[in-house]
Order: sequence, then C-alpha cells, then structure tokens
Amino acid sequence: MFKLSLVIALFSMALMCVTADAQNLCPAGVASDKLVCLLPESFASGLTLTSNGHQGHFGVASFLSSSLQPLNSAVGSQSTLLPLSSPSSGLSFTWDPAAKVFTPSTDSLGPILGERAETIGKYRFFLGFSYQYFKFDSLDGVDLKKNLPSVFTHIDDSVDRPTRTCSVNGDNFTDCGFVRDVIKTASGIDLKVHQFTTFVTFGLTNRIDVSMAIPVENVRMGVTSTATIVDNSNSNLHVFPIRAGCGSIFPTFVPCLNNSFSSFRSVSGIGDITLRVKGTAWKGERVAVALGVDVRVPTGDQRNFLGTGAAGVRPFVVVSAKARISPHVMVGYETNGSSVLAGDTSTGTKARLPGQLTYTGGADVWLTKWFTVAFDLVGQQVFEAHRTAINTNFHDIGPCAPPGLMPGDALYCTSSGTPNTYSNLSAVTGSYNISNAAFGAKIKPFAGLVITGNVLTKLNDGGLRAKVVPLVGVSYTF
Repeated sequence: MFKLSLVIALFSMALMCVTADAQNLCPAGVASDKLVCLLPESFASGLTLTSNGHQGHFGVASFLSSSLQPLNSAVGSQSTLLPLSSPSSGLSFTWDPAAKVFTPSTDSLGPILGERAETIGKYRFFLGFSYQYFKFDSLDGVDLKKNLPSVFTHIDDSVDRPTRTCSVNGDNFTDCGFVRDVIKTASGIDLKVHQFTTFVTFGLTNRIDVSMAIPVENVRMGVTSTATIVDNSNSNLHVFPIRAGCGSIFPTFVPCLNNSFSSFRSVSGIGDITLRVKGTAWKGERVAVALGVDVRVPTGDQRNFLGTGAAGVRPFVVVSAKARISPHVMVGYETNGSSVLAGDTSTGTKARLPGQLTYTGGADVWLTKWFTVAFDLVGQQVFEAHRTAINTNFHDIGPCAPPGLMPGDALYCTSSGTPNTYSNLSAVTGSYNISNAAFGAKIKPFAGLVITGNVLTKLNDGGLRAKVVPLVGVSYTF
C-alpha cells in the first residue's frame, strides 16, 4: 500500500505543477532575466547608436521582424524536447507457480533509450536516476558558434522628411539617402543543458506499469556578436557611441562603425514531467507486444527554455523478444498543444508545436547475468516545423554613387551604386528528421541495483543537435 500511495501522490503533484501562460515575454525597455529575452535584449543594447534621432532604427523594432526571431523560437522549442532514457526497469519479475512468488528474470538487463514490452511485475517499484549533457553545436545544419549572419535594414522614417515616408521598399531615394545604411552582424550562440532525470515506475498488475519521468535541468546560454554599420549613404549619420579606441574627433573625425557585444545567462529548474501508462497486450514464449501512452505535463518554465509551455500526448506500441540477443522496436506519434515557443516570443503569440513520429529500434545483448550491452537507433520525424536557414543572396538597395551625394548630407542621393550582397538568416517551414545512434552498457553489481552508461551520437543535421550526448544512470528495483 505504501508503494501505491507514493505513486498516486507523485502523479497528483505533477498534474498540479502546471505553469501559467506567458504573455508579452520581452516588452521593450523592461529588463528581464529570462532566457527567451537574452537574444532580443542583447541586440537591442548592442545595436544602440548615438543619440542623433536615429538610434532606434536598427534596434528592437528591426529585431522583432528579422530572422533572429525564428532563431530564438527554434532554439527555445527544440531545446525543451530532449530525449530521455527509458523509465523501464533493468530488471523484470516473473511468476514462479511452484514457489508462488515473483522472481527476478535471468534475461538481459534491457535497453537504455529503447523500450521493451515486458512490465516490471505486480506491486514492484523501480526508482532510477540519470544524467545527460547536451552541448549543442548546430541548428538545422547551421553552425551555432560560427558567425550566424543577420542583416538589419533601416525602418521606415518620416522624421527628416515630414511630407513623405522614407522606406527601403520605396522606388525613389533622391532625398532619403540615410535609409540605404545597413547593419550587418555575425553572432555565435553557446547553449548547454545539464539534465538530471528521476524515473519512478510501479507495477499495477502483472501486465500494467505506470511511470513518471521528472527532469531537473540547468540551461546555460550565451551570445556573442560583432556588428558593422555599412555606411551606404556616405553620411556618418549612423554610428555607434564613442568609446576607447573608436570615434576620434581630433584631428579628424573617425566614426565608430563597429561594435562587439555579448551576454550570458544560466537558469535551473524542473522541466516538463512525463507520465506513462504501459500494458502488455500480448505475450508469447519469447515475443511480446505492449501498448502505452506518454502524457507530457507543461511543468517547466517556457520563458527559461526549461519546458515547452504546452501539453503533449504520445501513444506508442512496443514489440520485443527475449533471448541472449533481444531485439526491440518502439513507434509512437506525439501531438502537442500551443506554445509561445512555437509562435512569436516577442509578442507572446502562440502556435502549435509540431507533431512528430518517434521511433527506436535496436537490441540488447546479454553477455553475463550481470552485464548487458545495448545498441539503439533513436529517431524523430518532425512535421511542418519552423526551421532556420542561411540566405546567401540578400541585397541592400545599394550605396550612393558619388558625386551624387552632397558631402556629409544624409538626405540627398541622386544616383545608386551596385547593391551589396550579404548572408542572412531566414525562416523556413518544413519537415525534418533527427537520427541518432546510441551505444551503452548496463551492469548489475548486486541484486536490484543496475548502473548504466551510454553515448548518443548524431547521424544527421536535422534540428537542434549535439555531436555527442553522454549519459550515466543508476536504478534500483524492489
């Protein structure tokens, strides 16, 4: 009864710990310590120009409509959907009709990131703990640390020409030379996640298990950027504030056209809790089939990339065999609710997180009664998700071609030179695949205790990826 009461209490706590929806996540002019605001606030500060009436024209307003917004959403949503090790026990128990007791099976200690159809056994309790380390290096094949490019063009302006609106989308720039100016940036993102997960499984019957996975995460994110003003107007109107080594006035004026800036934050907290029910639907002498469902509860803080901000449901089917080499296959489909991480983090507008087909397949090999090795192919097919790409053919409207511009005048520009070409992050929508290979081992030093080690390596570049993800874990079944 104590085991059953403990499981009920844990499930009830998980259902009550749902965070409130976030709105207006990063309002302009309001400092925030949330990770979702790290990029916009870093750029709003780093792209502030001198106080000459144009300092805001390349700042927050431009950021909100630029390609950095989808990048922020992609990092936030994908960093919260990390793979978990299996909550299945390394030990299973079978009924001995002669002794009339449940005895530990002498088969393999089971998969690590995969799943098997067998259940733990009636009234058995499994408690496990694992640690995983994610050091993300790419997003949709784009290197996160090497010069993520973004281009900020001048926003519409009528301050200096009250009778008309100067716009980069217009067709006459004779007296709007200053709107030709562009700020180009090269940025790098350093994103690391330390994930500590507690697993609890309880055998309700001989064929039905209930489980809970409770992740606690430490997320560390930093951004470094270098910004360069492209002075297409030849006016020195847009410059960064004077600082040491930049902006000399005597004997001649040297404008500050470059600026470097960086920011870093670290947060810790509980992630999204996953509840599971799994039941063995059919069991033969060597092969078994199980059906189950995972329910993800949005208990993590989405503003700090600790949770998705939306519930998720994943029904799945498992087929596994029992032998010295025990193959196993699991296929499931996850549907998700709406979250600001899939929408617009700058306004709090929600969108539905993409659905995904998840699958694992592999085998665990029983080498001795106390030692098992395991291999798995772990994959996700994510449908119609926001993605990030690099457009290498982004053009500005071209510089003022001398002698058309009156020297030092930001307004008059009577002719245009050849437009400059830049690389720029762009947002696309499409499906992608995440494929990983997992290699690991389980050791049972004494009855009930299992120690696990595993390495996950990426096989392709879809989504937010780390090259190698190590895992260590320990579990006890009683």
